[in-house]
Amino acid sequence: MRERGYRVPVYLTLEEKEDLHEKASAACMDHNRFIRMLISGYEPRPAPDDRFYEVMDLVRGMGDRLEQLQTVVRDQGSVKFLEQEAEKWHLFQQAIEQRYLVPDRRKD
Repeated sequence: MRERGYRVPVYLTLEEKEDLHEKASAACMDHNRFIRMLISGYEPRPAPDDRFYEVMDLVRGMGDRLEQLQTVVRDQGSVKFLEQEAEKWHLFQQAIEQRYLVPDRRKD
């Protein structure tokens, strides 16, 4: 872990302080980490609700089941098809996670 030896006092209004803590909490991080991400040029996203993770579990399960089907199918053409479909589902899952979980790099 990096040693952080510099403290930077910042004066905020009550509204700014509440806004900072609200946004940091929504992103499931403390205000220090939230500010460091902003300084690094990233804009933290609010954490998705439980429904997001339930749907992602379903998507992941669909890809996993397709991979399991490959073990019982004997026809090589079908095995190849199942491999391709499982890969598509896993790429779809990664794209969704990238869109909703990974912070955006600010353009300014």
